[in-house]
Amino acid sequence: MITALSIIIFVVLSLWQLKICFTNQAIIKLPYGNRQLVSLPSYEMLAIVLFATAYIGLTPVLSIRLAFLEVLCVIGLMRCHNRAIISIPMILFIIFLLWVTVGIFYTPNKLFGFRMLLKYIYPLLIALFMAKAVHNGEIFITSGIYSRRIATIGIILLLIPGLKLLVGQFFWFHAAFTTSIISMAVFSFALVEFSDTKWKNLLWGIGFCLPCLIFVYRTDIFGTAVALATFFLVKYRIKALPLVVIIGFLGLVSMFYIPAVKNKMFINPNVVTITDFLTNNVDENNIQTNMRKFMWEEATKQFYDGHEITGSGTGRVQTFFYTEATDSRKGGQLHNDFLVIKCDNGQIGFWLLIVSYIAILVHCITLYHKCKNPYTRMAALVAGSSLLGVFVTMYSDNTLSYSMVTLSFPWGFYGMALGLKENLG
Repeated sequence: MITALSIIIFVVLSLWQLKICFTNQAIIKLPYGNRQLVSLPSYEMLAIVLFATAYIGLTPVLSIRLAFLEVLCVIGLMRCHNRAIISIPMILFIIFLLWVTVGIFYTPNKLFGFRMLLKYIYPLLIALFMAKAVHNGEIFITSGIYSRRIATIGIILLLIPGLKLLVGQFFWFHAAFTTSIISMAVFSFALVEFSDTKWKNLLWGIGFCLPCLIFVYRTDIFGTAVALATFFLVKYRIKALPLVVIIGFLGLVSMFYIPAVKNKMFINPNVVTITDFLTNNVDENNIQTNMRKFMWEEATKQFYDGHEITGSGTGRVQTFFYTEATDSRKGGQLHNDFLVIKCDNGQIGFWLLIVSYIAILVHCITLYHKCKNPYTRMAALVAGSSLLGVFVTMYSDNTLSYSMVTLSFPWGFYGMALGLKENLG
């Protein structure tokens, strides 16, 4: 039943998106200001729709949906007549993709290698399309606000008892969804000084910080804290230090004084105090990893040791989990994207990824401080801050596996910043 319904939604949604692609003009109501109806070129409408519907994952047909979205990005790039924009960080990431492609030739299962490549490619494609299509600030704001609204619907549904599995099939499961809204939290805080409804956007921002605490996702608590700290440091510099300290303090307090968080953090939470943490006296064996430490050690032995430079081939880790594992790991994930890349593509792939992401962050900070247009600066700030926040979650989660929702927003905002710089300065 769920699979059949997912297929129907996929077909209807895909046909609607294709119609937008090949329509010259589309009408949309701006979600802010006087909320007037405006006529947009098809590529601008497609940019809004791709952003807002990223929250509709449709798990039973997820791989097909991701491939279709990549085709839409390519069609959008071809139909948009603006000049194509590609930055040095993007070129660095393309080099990473080329190395991932090479990894497919020596992996034991080419299908899983190709599936991993699709997941890696989408953030770049969405950034390239946004850079070419989004040349005015209204599209940037509209895309973010509509995405925020759909994210809110998803959160509300996830909070309803008994709907977890159902919502996870049509939207995303808790972990991926919670990681994705890091970008929405940063976007909302950015709108505080940009719009007339300051308090409303402040509440939006605070609201998007709560799901990681409600669902007790340690990785996303850390990612949200890093994103917000980066946002305030870049925006206010030295003046933000007290606020950054407060964010760090609140994160520490949540780890030790919110029972659900502490119980998930430690195997025996009653023997650990905040003083132990501050004095580095926490027993590592008491840290709750949910078998991740065992899986990481096993994956390192099987797929990284002896293949440190090149790895065992793109998709090698996923091949093991889906076709070779016979215990509780079968059909699971490694929950560490950095280790996946090391095992699949070695130190070469790992460092190519790290360098490209650092380059994007540096570029976003540079754009924020050098550009004059407020839309450009805001897009660059949101992109860089959310990208770093999502990036750190890769250490203990499957962020890359759900790139359609986790990474499409930071990369999309980065592409928008490039397009706005091109047109507005």
